[in-house]
Amino acid sequence: MNIFQLTSLLILILLLGGCAKPLQPNNYAERISSTWLDANRFIVAYPRNSTDRQVVDLALLHSAEIALQNGFNYFIVVNTDDSVAKSAGALPAAATEFTVYNGIRYQHASPASSNTIICFERKPQGFAYVALFVKASLRAKYGLDQQAAPI
Repeated sequence: MNIFQLTSLLILILLLGGCAKPLQPNNYAERISSTWLDANRFIVAYPRNSTDRQVVDLALLHSAEIALQNGFNYFIVVNTDDSVAKSAGALPAAATEFTVYNGIRYQHASPASSNTIICFERKPQGFAYVALFVKASLRAKYGLDQQAAPI
């Protein structure tokens, strides 16, 4: 391979890399996917494992939005990529206990870039995220409800 081909290849790689949009609050919904697993169980995932606090927050936000869109008021995170969850550390200490709903015990996992969530219409016994509160607080944190400033 001559120097011209090598330089051309390098420029092409740099140009293609520049086209990829990093996860940002204004494009998170198009980058985070959700999969319906059961009547009240979903996987919400960012396509790459990440310990980035913003990625974890936006995956949690999307979890709350999925719960609300499907008629649920509460949700818990029951499974994640453990290596991501351990470094993210976003779960309150009280949430390390179990949640009980209709006689079934669910153990919590810390939110991560990939969350399996179980949603509930009524508050279960123990810890559960309040979907409306999570949505409101994280949208406010990242300025997602702010109108664009006039030019």
